[in-house]
Amino acid sequence: MHATILTLLTLLPIQAAPSKPPEPASPIEIRINPLVDLHYWVRRLAAESGELPVVEGLPAAVAAARRVDTELGGWTAWGVVDGNLVEAGSVDELVRLAASLPETFQMRGGREVRLREGVARLAEAYRPLEKPFLEKVWPAHQKASEEVAAGLRRDVLPKAPEIFSDLSRHLDVPVPSRPIPVYLVASAPFPRAFTHRSKDGAVCVVALAGMAASEARESMVHEPIHALDLAGGDGDVLSKLESRLRAVPGASPQEVHDFVHTLMFVQEAGTVRKVLDPGHKDYGDTAGYYPKVPRATAVVRPAWEAYLRGEISRDAALDRIVAGFAQK
Repeated sequence: MHATILTLLTLLPIQAAPSKPPEPASPIEIRINPLVDLHYWVRRLAAESGELPVVEGLPAAVAAARRVDTELGGWTAWGVVDGNLVEAGSVDELVRLAASLPETFQMRGGREVRLREGVARLAEAYRPLEKPFLEKVWPAHQKASEEVAAGLRRDVLPKAPEIFSDLSRHLDVPVPSRPIPVYLVASAPFPRAFTHRSKDGAVCVVALAGMAASEARESMVHEPIHALDLAGGDGDVLSKLESRLRAVPGASPQEVHDFVHTLMFVQEAGTVRKVLDPGHKDYGDTAGYYPKVPRATAVVRPAWEAYLRGEISRDAALDRIVAGFAQK
């Protein structure tokens, strides 16, 4: 009897425990890379005029970065270098990467730069600095970046799908099909956060050390907006607004940029309040961005905040922004 029951039990199919659905992949991937940190530290020192820290190899590295900055035409053009450099984790890797780059690159406006030579020159300047940097500077930089990363992984990454869904809904930007790499560095030159094109898409670099937690959270939304805008082509809200503003007679390219950039700040703050912290104060206020662009702030902020509150449609908000831009 018992044997028969056991035989029957062995013949019955085993019911597997129900599996949990896989967690959605985060649209953001936080990365910390010593060579990227070294590079942005050198770039910050090259942009300043003060006395350099006493680190072997640093003066030559700063001189090389200043020469590349001159050749590129200023900090706004560094993306062609930095979008490639983030792929390297050491100077040896950077040397190999430099050899694979195009010999020349045509900048916006038609000017041609010697890309391969410039990156190779940086790599050679970084070689004698790499070991002293790793021994004397990197431990403190790594600790600062890891502390910020831990807070972001705890407070932001679990909500990242909801953050990007909100951004997509309001700005018509695509939710990324692959995580956007965000490199955290301890220091960087102005404006301390950057989004560059890379061979695999957009990549962000953000210097968050020393920021308040609320500012760090909003910065982690701001730079990915730039990445989403790059991926969105001409069909997203930001691109359409830029086109409409450029069509206004007498439009200044700088003011067009300021109006579009201000909309990013207003939207990111609204998303942070909706998804992460209802009491969040705009980074544009706390970091002093809004006072730097008073006309853009006076026009864009009330219009877009009215839209986010549901008081007017998105088209109506954009119409108000364009009309305000046209009033001189």
